[in-house]
Amino acid sequence: MRTRPIPSFSRLLAAAALAVAAAGNARAAETPAASALLDAVLAPPTASYSGRVTVTQWFGKQTRAEEMRVMFLPPDNIRREFLSPDGTVTRVSVSDGDVESVRLVRAGKTVVGDAVRSYEKVLSPELERQALMSNYELSSSTGEKIAGRPTWRLTMKPNLDGKPWQTLWLDQDTKIVLRSRRFLPKRPFASKAEFATFEPRVKFDPALFVVDGASTGTIQGPGLAPDFLTLAQLNAETGESANLPEKLPGGFIFESADVFPVGKSKVRHARYTDGLTVVSLFLTDRRVRLPKGGVISPGATNLPGLLHASRAGKLIQWGSGRRHFTLMGDVSRELVADIVKSLR
Repeated sequence: MRTRPIPSFSRLLAAAALAVAAAGNARAAETPAASALLDAVLAPPTASYSGRVTVTQWFGKQTRAEEMRVMFLPPDNIRREFLSPDGTVTRVSVSDGDVESVRLVRAGKTVVGDAVRSYEKVLSPELERQALMSNYELSSSTGEKIAGRPTWRLTMKPNLDGKPWQTLWLDQDTKIVLRSRRFLPKRPFASKAEFATFEPRVKFDPALFVVDGASTGTIQGPGLAPDFLTLAQLNAETGESANLPEKLPGGFIFESADVFPVGKSKVRHARYTDGLTVVSLFLTDRRVRLPKGGVISPGATNLPGLLHASRAGKLIQWGSGRRHFTLMGDVSRELVADIVKSLR
């Protein structure tokens, strides 16, 4: 009768070590918590990368797509080369986090201004994250491969009907967002950005990220990005009180404000956010002329003006005398109506 040999103590230790390693690998493959994926999205990328990205927008029966090459070098250097259908570069955007230049290839001109991230936003990141967590239900799962790479999927479902859903696919290795999809359920409006190719930890020539601000045809603009003012600063800038609220229906809170000239008038712009979706409110001293097309029947919402559909969302204008409001946001007409009623 053949007997099974008794394993040595060293073999038992080796087997135990393999079991522990296997358990560790299984835990590593588990889907991270949704809050952890959100924190990874909000944190600045730490790895360099390059890739080819396609951005697609659906607007009713119309579809618009744009392709670009993207190169990123931590902490804040990014280069985007926008491509025509035949692959030639139409414009190049380069930013170092403080200054941004946009080279218009065909026109032979460069526009230089302040980069968006060079401004300190009024609303703190902590409050913005808190607003998102209050207004959306987050869930995580294993996503399909994108650009040949395994992903985690983070879905943000609004607690209130009438707001867009947002789904992000994160590279499991670098936590870079490889695909972003935004849509309103049962509405023909959506957008998607997706990497067709993605290569992390690329070594770049630093010259690729030099902001082009000294070439012929350079236009020094007042800034490519808006200011970020508090409501008090907005009133001081214009010399009069705008009487704009701190909150809007739907969980929107004041994020920041801006003021800019249009002809002889000053336009006051207040941005409100629920942590993910942004609603813009413009205050002018004369009526704003809206595009003729894209009118939506207000139905039973009893709106004070015609509601328009644009690629930026719903758009409506109302007011009288020297106070005219224009509201723009990627939300449903019912939510637009609630916001408008709160401002009248």
